[in-house]
Amino acid sequence: MALGQNPLIPLVDIQQQEQPSNTSSYQLITFGTITGGTPYAGTDYANIFALECILQDLDGSAVYQMTGTVANPSWTAIGSGAAGATGYTGPTGYTGYTGAGTTGATGYTGYTGAGATGPTGYTGPVGATSATGATGATGYTGPTGDTGYTGYTGYTGYGPTGYTGPVGPIGTTGDTGDTGADGADGATGYTGPTGYTGDDGAASTVTGPTGPTGYTGPTGYTGPSGADSAVTGYTGYTGATGYTGPSGIIVDAITTTAGGSSVENLSAGDYANVLGTDRVFVQLVDNGTNNVSVLSAVTNAGSVDITFSADPSSDTIVNVLVTRT
Repeated sequence: MALGQNPLIPLVDIQQQEQPSNTSSYQLITFGTITGGTPYAGTDYANIFALECILQDLDGSAVYQMTGTVANPSWTAIGSGAAGATGYTGPTGYTGYTGAGTTGATGYTGYTGAGATGPTGYTGPVGATSATGATGATGYTGPTGDTGYTGYTGYTGYGPTGYTGPVGPIGTTGDTGDTGADGADGATGYTGPTGYTGDDGAASTVTGPTGPTGYTGPTGYTGPSGADSAVTGYTGYTGATGYTGPSGIIVDAITTTAGGSSVENLSAGDYANVLGTDRVFVQLVDNGTNNVSVLSAVTNAGSVDITFSADPSSDTIVNVLVTRT
């Protein structure tokens, strides 16, 4: 016969509880039936289900065993479908009430003699501690009210950023010539002896009296200083002017021509005067529609060959510098 229902767990039909003669505010469920799926779990259902409580799902989904704690119940399915559930484990028997005992009186402390200390009196037995009453079930907590709706944040407008114009090409800087060596410093002229300083004949200005200083012995005679030298040392040598670096041929923003080859030959204008011993430097300004890179550049007698990673077509732009040593 069913024992009823608990409003906190309306889907559970209570079949058996522990401590049937207990008059406490709650009795833990040890067996019951449930509909609607997984049993109630979590701290909101503390002090309701006994350890290893069994709940049989009447919908035939499974048989559940409580594997958590009384304060925080959780469940494990121990049988489902056609397989039979594990047999019910009976509740633990009621523990009898422990009577309240009185604490025995402390024995009299013996008289302390002039010599040895007398024995300590007999201590009475400690009385039994009374049992703690069961804790009542936690009341049902009602649902939390809905939180008011917060409106969405308004759209932030934006304006387009103006177009930044392209940076113009930077020409290649020519080599800097070597700086000449510094000349040696000239020798310093001979300094003659300091001449004799005569008496200036000016009267001393008297300053207020200073406290007495200990007696200082007389200073020895200082001989006369020699005459000033008229000889001035010679001026040091000035170093030679540094070497001026070679001149170069600079042509900015050269656009390649259509041809179908990865090698671009420059022979017009100033390039007709290039020697095979000259040096050439190439800067890629715009890699063009074929997205090329510069692999090498060499000088010939009357021209310069620039090798690209692919055909540079007619829209690749380079800066070229030719120097001559």
